[in-house]
Amino acid sequence: RAETATDPAPLDMVETFVNFRPRELWPKRVIRYADAEKQTRGVLKALDRRGFIAGSRGEDRDSLVNDAAQKALERFDEVMRELALKRYQEIERELGSTADADAARLKQWKERVKATNWELFDRGTEAFTWLALEETVKAAQSKGLLASATRGAESERFATAAFNTQVGRPHDATAFPAFGELRAELEVPFRDAVVFRQRTGGPKGDLVDDEFGRVLQVPGWSNIFTQPIVNRIEMLSTGVRTDIGIKVFGPDLETITRVCQQIEAAVKPVNGARDVVAAPIMGKGYLEITIDRVKAARFGVSVEDVQTEIETALGGRVVTYTVEDRERFPVRVRYARAYRDDEDAVKRLLVPARMTADAKPGTPATGDAAFRPEAHAGVIEHSAKGKRLVPLIAVADVRITEGPAVVKSENGRLLNYVTLNVRGRDAVGFVEEAKRVVAQKVKLPEGVHVEWAGEFEHQERAARTLRWVFPAVILVIFLVLYLTYHDLADAGLMMLAVPEALAGGAFFLFLFPKIVNGWDSPPLDFSVAVWVGFIACFGMATETGIVMLLYLREAIEKRGGLENIRSLDELRAAVIEGAVHRLRPKLLTEGVAIIAIFPMVFATGVGAEVLAPMALPVLGGLLISDEVVDLFLPVRFFWVRKARWEKLEAEGKLNHQRAASIEGERKA
Repeated sequence: RAETATDPAPLDMVETFVNFRPRELWPKRVIRYADAEKQTRGVLKALDRRGFIAGSRGEDRDSLVNDAAQKALERFDEVMRELALKRYQEIERELGSTADADAARLKQWKERVKATNWELFDRGTEAFTWLALEETVKAAQSKGLLASATRGAESERFATAAFNTQVGRPHDATAFPAFGELRAELEVPFRDAVVFRQRTGGPKGDLVDDEFGRVLQVPGWSNIFTQPIVNRIEMLSTGVRTDIGIKVFGPDLETITRVCQQIEAAVKPVNGARDVVAAPIMGKGYLEITIDRVKAARFGVSVEDVQTEIETALGGRVVTYTVEDRERFPVRVRYARAYRDDEDAVKRLLVPARMTADAKPGTPATGDAAFRPEAHAGVIEHSAKGKRLVPLIAVADVRITEGPAVVKSENGRLLNYVTLNVRGRDAVGFVEEAKRVVAQKVKLPEGVHVEWAGEFEHQERAARTLRWVFPAVILVIFLVLYLTYHDLADAGLMMLAVPEALAGGAFFLFLFPKIVNGWDSPPLDFSVAVWVGFIACFGMATETGIVMLLYLREAIEKRGGLENIRSLDELRAAVIEGAVHRLRPKLLTEGVAIIAIFPMVFATGVGAEVLAPMALPVLGGLLISDEVVDLFLPVRFFWVRKARWEKLEAEGKLNHQRAASIEGERKA
């Protein structure tokens, strides 16, 4: 890594690219936790009924089932993964990779994958039932439920044999037959009820959190699963290489490290936190030379002499320049590597000294056993220009100390990061909760402050903008409607479609993930794309309402307006004519919009993470608001026109009333 403006990845970042096969070729080897728990509960009942374990009740039973199901499911995933990998490697050897496969080869792949899925189902139902038996007996053994059971001794032998088999030790094969019969009995109803499925990709799926989190984990590393280009953009814009980074600024590295560890411990339990790591300040060896001014004074060595010797020997010193044409090059003098390649060699560096009266040549410094002047007895005096030479160890403390490999800073202050990813919830909501937790649990020392960085900053900035854009859009829609109809009541009737569209969009955000990924899936995160989708939804819902209102107004105008309507029955008939007889063109208008938006909901590939959140509010808002508009807008329109007609009737301003009045006056 270069850690440049175009490649901000640091040197300690290792990238691994994972290429996926087409989705239709993924094996069906996963069962849901609900199915695993149900089968484990059935195993527990069967073991209890046959006397292999003693009965447990209430919370203890639920805890036992939960522990056994979790462990059995982890082992089941490993078994299924190994079997699927083996079969896929066999298919690749026979058919080749699908990266550049033609249609015929892809069809053969699909056929082989279908056969593999049936094998995984047969082996999987058998494997999970057996693993559930093992883990249930082990869990019962840890809770002391085997000693009092009528056949507890058999269960003890089975648990021991199962453990030895798992770790590859010699085992007692006679402990398995009784439980093998029980497995065969429990496997039959399990096969009829369970459904094997593929891993679910995407941010809400279990592919990253479950599969990658366990299979691709290297001890001491924190994983970040993202797209390469997206990762670069986020690192350039936010400065961190994970979803969220907590920057801890402080006066010294020790304090910063301690606060980072406290923040890590506080944030880990927060719902949605994944891969929480306080970036360790990695140590490396530094050569530390501390000049002892007392010893230096005894030998008549100045601090400047020591520093000059160290600079010349280790770093090199510019003594002159050479001129080549129009360029100047410095000539640097430095000791040969043999005289500076380790700590002991540095200790033997010679420093010129002027001996004082109390420090005669050949006499070591008091208490300094490392100073052995006899090693330098052969030094010729004129080589040091009349000065005596003493080793560096005589006037300085030379040692290797542990120090940070990299010292990070920002705006002139030391800092370190706590990095983490967010899964299963929106980043903004997570940051708000995590900030409250950190404020409650972590007491910041004086001079330490915390800043939060990550992709959520973009959403927060967009949300601040949308806080005034959102009401501005609604206001503009209302003004356009009023300028079109010059009627506040009709504009208000159109605006009633906005809360109905909002309810429909929110309903679809809640329901759609459950339909696609299962009923346990959380609602779609409320992101900037969702905000934009709602704004578009409001406009389109109002647009469809305009079609209905247009026909309702035309039905009144055809009869000459409210002044020419003689009764409420005639008014009601006009409204029904506008609502029912003109329903077809309105439904066609709505249908075209819905059909156009529907494919965006199921979009895949590049940009799908933006298209679907944007399309769902529009689709849900149209479906719900359109039905409400079709049913309730004519009713509301009738209420408004009824009130106006009754007012005209009370004031005697209806045309038939005026005609009757004129006729009466004429006869009179």
